[in-house]
Amino acid sequence: MLRRSLLATPFLAAIPARAQAPWPDKPITLIVGYGAGGATDIIARTFAERMQPLLGQPMVVQNVTGAGGTIASDRVAKAAPDGHTILLIPNAHAVAPGLYARLPYDTTADFTAVFFAGNSANVLVVPAGSPDQTLAALAARGRAAPAPLQTGSAALAGWQPAHQIMKEALGLTLEHVPYRSGPQGQTDLIAGRLDFMVSNVLEVAEHVRAGRLRALAVTSPTRSPLLPEVPTFAELGVTALQADSWFGFIAPRGTPPAALDRMHAAFTSIAGVPEVASRLQTLGLIPAPMEREAWQRFYVAEVANWSAVPRRANIRIE
Repeated sequence: MLRRSLLATPFLAAIPARAQAPWPDKPITLIVGYGAGGATDIIARTFAERMQPLLGQPMVVQNVTGAGGTIASDRVAKAAPDGHTILLIPNAHAVAPGLYARLPYDTTADFTAVFFAGNSANVLVVPAGSPDQTLAALAARGRAAPAPLQTGSAALAGWQPAHQIMKEALGLTLEHVPYRSGPQGQTDLIAGRLDFMVSNVLEVAEHVRAGRLRALAVTSPTRSPLLPEVPTFAELGVTALQADSWFGFIAPRGTPPAALDRMHAAFTSIAGVPEVASRLQTLGLIPAPMEREAWQRFYVAEVANWSAVPRRANIRIE
């Protein structure tokens, strides 16, 4: 009896281990709510292409565009919380609950933090042929013009907090044109079909260096290392417009903590690779390492902060 009992014990102990499916057991889908070539897409692919050696499964980037990223957010919110679907968001995601009258998901309750990628400056750019050499010149022309200045954005159906703050601080009237991605809007801007855009520095720095666009001001508290000659809004007297963009990975609520921790460790490892760190720095992304719990707290606070801007302006999209 003793011998039979000892033989049975390892077998019984092994049952839970075999019953529990390994993770990941299939490719991980990384959803991006904006088109290919934009800042969010570039960051997503920089991490995803290096994930398979660490997790044993590929991470596949899927662009799900439309409605300012909220279609992508909804898809992830409703995805199986098994660690095989995650979302990369810019801070436009935090604006959505204040801008849209109804969202099919709860921006804070339906997601959980995975990894915070870092911060990046936004920059106000005008076409190279624009008469506006400075922010003051653009503001003066906008106040004197009989028609609103034309601007565009990939975020939130053509509206973003920077536009509202500019309207309040500079007394401008603006008309917004929505785009599915930043590069689409920048193509129209370069062609002179828009007066200006406030775009992420990752997307427009090369256009500025090539002379296709002119940068007038950056929104970050300090000058961007990618465009060190461009003043900040604060330097130009618009102190209200001081805010970096940020980018972070989130997953559906209920995703197993073990999967979240392993993903966080993999993202952290990739971010520490000198080649990756150099590429992200070249793109203008400044790392800001934080644990998952800290990223979760920051995320919830940012949703409260950014969603208040459209509410303050009484701007709603039905």
